[in-house]
Amino acid sequence: MALTGALVGPAVRLSTDGGGVPVIASDEPEAPDGFRVVPSFEEREGCIEQVWSIVPDGARMDAVTLASMLAASVPDGIALKVPQLIRSWYVGEALYSALDRVSWRGDLYRCLQTHAPRVGLEPDTATHLWERI
Repeated sequence: MALTGALVGPAVRLSTDGGGVPVIASDEPEAPDGFRVVPSFEEREGCIEQVWSIVPDGARMDAVTLASMLAASVPDGIALKVPQLIRSWYVGEALYSALDRVSWRGDLYRCLQTHAPRVGLEPDTATHLWERI
């Protein structure tokens, strides 16, 4: 059974009595990293078609990503002022390299030697691997 309806602003109001025009749905495309898919509907040649736009993630997210990237290279004194921009320590990281900074339980730490993280090597307990900033 085909769907029919009317375009009302940005949305489709489906018809329950068979009135309106055919509504044609389409598969959602894949979006590359840094982009998202936004659905909408357009009236075209006697039907309503679902269309998709691929748009960059919001400017706010871009700004936070850029700030986090830059925070990795600022002096410690500045990093201490914006700890929320320093990545958190977690076991799922492949490796931490010497001089990497992480946040852990509200404090910032600097890696002293390259190592693979694991439970028991948290920055506040593995003082041979981490130095509190």
